[in-house]
Formats: sequence, C-alpha cells, structure tokens
Amino acid sequence: MAKITLAAFGDSLTEGYGLPAYSSLPAQLERKLLEEGFHVAINNFGLSGDTSADGLFRLANVIESEPNAAYIEFGANDCFQLMDPEQTKLNLSRMVETFQEANIPVLLLGFKPMNFTPQSYSSEFSSIFNDVADKFGVPLYPSLTEGIGEAPEYYQPDGVHPNSEGVAVMVNNMFPAFKSFLESISG
Repeated sequence: MAKITLAAFGDSLTEGYGLPAYSSLPAQLERKLLEEGFHVAINNFGLSGDTSADGLFRLANVIESEPNAAYIEFGANDCFQLMDPEQTKLNLSRMVETFQEANIPVLLLGFKPMNFTPQSYSSEFSSIFNDVADKFGVPLYPSLTEGIGEAPEYYQPDGVHPNSEGVAVMVNNMFPAFKSFLESISG
C-alpha cells in the first residue's frame, strides 16, 4: 500500500497546545495508525486560537502541501467566542468544498460545546457538523472529545485542553473512524 499523507488541519486541539509534540493528537494518531498497519504520515497544521475563519484563511497552505487526505477540526474557538453558528457552518462548508475541488478526501471532526456554554447556543451549534457532513457527503466523527467529556483527569489545568492521557483516550475512540476513512481512500 502506498504511503498516505494526511493533513491534520485544526486549532489548538490539533496543534497540541501545552503538550510536547509527540503527545499531540496528530502524533498519537499517527503512531496508532502505524501500529495498526497503515502506511501513513500526518502533517500537523494545527494552530492554537484559530477559529474556523482563521482556518479558512490558512487553507491554501494546506492544499499546497498536496496531502492525500485531510481531517478538519475547527469549531471549539468559534464556540468559546459564541460566534454565529451559521458563519461557522459556512466556513466549514467552504473548507470541505475546497478540499473536494482539489480531490483531497476529508474527515470532519465535530466539537460538542462544553457545559459552561449557554444552552440556547449549544443546541444551535451542535447541528453544524452533521449539516456540513450531510451536505458534502463526507464522513464525520461527531465529538472530538468523546470518552473524556469534561473529566478533569484528562485535561490540563486550564480545563479546556486535553493532557497526554486525554489525547490517548480520544485517539483510541476515534481510531475506528480513521480506519474506515483511510480504508475507503486507499481502495
């Protein structure tokens, strides 16, 4: 099987804010995929603090790197800043559409609002990822933090960014989605 280069495109949750590079989500995911027999290299295009609008601004650099596939992980900062969910949805749609126009398959990673988010906003925000995945026919992993919730033992002291153990739980939980995604693009 040919080597697959995967662009990990997102915010601090992808970059690995507060973690050594080897503990970031892309690094732990790459190790897990290699252990499971996938010939993959993951390039980390995560940038702390980025909203979906910031990601849209950086998208050309990711496309120019010519990955075989990508994951899109934005929305946490939009949610924390209570940005208009329709704008977030539009930004994510543009990202998916741009990757598709470049013939780069994408996996969309969703973000569930944390408990401190106002309920009215949370319910509107929560539908964004399903809507985008359905519209463009892309696979969706609905909740990036599945398995760690808001359990303090899985977070750094800020209560927002996962620690190494939290990332490991996230990777184990999302592995089946990445396995299916990579199998679907490698034939």
